Amino acid sequence: MRTVILAVVVGAGLLASGCRASVNANLRAGGKTKTQDDFAPSEVKGNSESEFDPATVALLGARHDLDLAKGAAPSCQCLAVVVGDASNAAFSWQGGPPTLDPSTQLVLGVSSEGLACPGAPADSLGASYWGYTLSGQDVIVIVEPARFGRPLTRGGIIPRPTGTGQVYVRPSARGVPYGRSLDGRDPLCRVQGPSPNAASTP
Repeated sequence: MRTVILAVVVGAGLLASGCRASVNANLRAGGKTKTQDDFAPSEVKGNSESEFDPATVALLGARHDLDLAKGAAPSCQCLAVVVGDASNAAFSWQGGPPTLDPSTQLVLGVSSEGLACPGAPADSLGASYWGYTLSGQDVIVIVEPARFGRPLTRGGIIPRPTGTGQVYVRPSARGVPYGRSLDGRDPLCRVQGPSPNAASTP
């Protein structure tokens, strides 16, 4: 009888160990998770995973609960852009601002509402956040024309630039006016935001 009980206990231990091994194998099976760095600019969707606990810190990427306060002045061609912390008064959140890691994350909001925009596509509903890509220490946010059948997104959570990096905005394609420099000559528009090292300054 003692032998039978011992066999049952050992078998249960092996089964539990096998379950843990199976779980660990499943966790590793996916391999390396792609981040924004791994995508070409044309592939960026702005929804990469964050290394932080999503229960407490928001993920990087587009935010459909974000809007800009009315009357913001244009920062780029046909586009008002605001960069800052989630508590910035220029941002309006449905349900309150998310929690960010202030050392690595920023919010960027965009809006073309009420702005004259010669050259905008006839079927465009305005400018919409599309995603971001990284270029060295810079963060480049991409905007596209919003159209019927696709949600208009007013911004997202982006990485805070590192070192001397800056935040830029650019249009999603040649011929799209939203997001060029204010005079329209440069496809990149540099936007003013917190210093990349502001969060770490004592």
